[in-house]
Amino acid sequence: MLELFGWNLGMTGWAAFVLIIGALVIGVIFQYVGDVTIGYEWAVAGLGALVGGWLGSESLGALSTWGPVWDGMYLLPALIGGVLLGFVVDLLARTATGGSYVHHPRPI
Repeated sequence: MLELFGWNLGMTGWAAFVLIIGALVIGVIFQYVGDVTIGYEWAVAGLGALVGGWLGSESLGALSTWGPVWDGMYLLPALIGGVLLGFVVDLLARTATGGSYVHHPRPI
């Protein structure tokens, strides 16, 4: 199991690496939906997805044993938690910066 500053994360290093890559993918997908006003919104949404994925894997996966497990990470709860918290963080960032989830036509 992976330990960070003496704290057991509950998954191996490979599972944490896959979780980071998945969170970045979720952040980039949210970047291309609608109109964004800042260029680094994907990083903010990705960080929210990373936290949501870890919380989903550790809390939802520990409450029930549904879904496949890989190296200590419950895949389905991690995906659900990552998408949900990533969306909430992205929604807050877009609301704060004036972006929207709808593409608006711009004159040439």
